[in-house]
Amino acid sequence: MSKVLELKSVNKVIGKKEIVKDLSFTIEEGEIFGFLGPNGAGKTTTIKMITGLISITSGEILIDGISIKKNFEEALSNVGGIIENPEMYGYLSGLDNLKLYGRMQGSLDKNRISEVVSLVKLENRINDKVKGYSLGMRQRLGLAQALIHKPKLIILDEPTNGLDPVGIKELRETLKSLTATGTSVLVSSHLLSEMELMCDRFCIIDSGILKDIKTMNGIKASKEAAVKSYVLETSNNKLAKNIIEKETNKEVKEITEKITVRSTKEEIGKINKLLVLKDIEVYEISIYSKSLEDEFIEITGSKQLR
Repeated sequence: MSKVLELKSVNKVIGKKEIVKDLSFTIEEGEIFGFLGPNGAGKTTTIKMITGLISITSGEILIDGISIKKNFEEALSNVGGIIENPEMYGYLSGLDNLKLYGRMQGSLDKNRISEVVSLVKLENRINDKVKGYSLGMRQRLGLAQALIHKPKLIILDEPTNGLDPVGIKELRETLKSLTATGTSVLVSSHLLSEMELMCDRFCIIDSGILKDIKTMNGIKASKEAAVKSYVLETSNNKLAKNIIEKETNKEVKEITEKITVRSTKEEIGKINKLLVLKDIEVYEISIYSKSLEDEFIEITGSKQLR
């Protein structure tokens, strides 16, 4: 599978401050890649370097194997994007907005416009004026605009801002249909639950430094491991914690009104029996599933995400 985007030891220095430090990652053809980090992590700066809005201090960025330093226009011809809310001419119809953008690109292909309108599911409203569009419809029209020239990479910076649950679901479904055609997506968002549903892989950066790259399949596999974290709610959590630690030598952690312990399925059965024999009522035993949010908190130390 080919690399659609490749960052090689990318650095950005503004004044005396290092904003991005030795950042390297790749995005493969047909994948949705999540880009996460807390406030000031360097995400927006990185996106601006990829799209040529600011220069690279050192390092290399390749789009479909083409250097943005050596062949800027050719490299960027393979990129489309939406940065937050797309700007459109409200007094024009959605179709006229797309035609206008197509002319700006130097090629007005009516068949291609029909293709992207169908892809983003705007057929029924494409002839309506944009001023009557919902925010979700504007996002879909913006995505259609970004797709007109058949880019290999779509960059979305906070695309779910202001969208209601229906709009977010529609955007997610549209992006997944895009990857089926081989288009790759780089998406940053503060909605970790949505990123978990949307992405194939994700990276986390903090203070301009790459902290980790993970796959959603990897997170799912960790959930299915033989040893799991179990959450117990009992009639006396403090006493239950002491009994488990004394009788099994396992570490027990206290969380709000519950306790957690790492064990196998067989061991948790014995722990349940042990507590019952000690006259402690066990109200609930559940498996603690690590989420993308958990991964983020572990890596960044619970910093605010942006």
